[in-house]
Amino acid sequence: MKVFARYLVLQIPGQFIAAVTLVMLVRWTELTPMLAGILFGLWVIKDFAMYPVTRIAYEPQSGGQGADALLGALGVAQEDLAPEQIGYVRVGAELWRAQLCGGESVAKGAAVRVTEVRDLTLQVEPATR
Repeated sequence: MKVFARYLVLQIPGQFIAAVTLVMLVRWTELTPMLAGILFGLWVIKDFAMYPVTRIAYEPQSGGQGADALLGALGVAQEDLAPEQIGYVRVGAELWRAQLCGGESVAKGAAVRVTEVRDLTLQVEPATR
């Protein structure tokens, strides 16, 4: 519920700007108050409809300091990973480029552990080690 509340609070400035713009349009153009109310209602509905898509961005972060926070983190391979080849893994809510270190391949959906971060590529190993 805290994530939803944070999302709603951060929508207030946009809703305020939309409301002020619609009030100005009612005063200075032929926009009827009823149509302005409908447009504002659609704006608010849009905010609620976008919540499932943007929810993950409003969730609390791990609190770590930069890339070092990823060391030891568990992720899930998004595709088959072969040693020394670049692929993708999901760590938390984020999708990262990753390179598998070691001699074993990892199947799509398998758990991996981050061992190192080089530039923006994670060095990973199977999580069973």
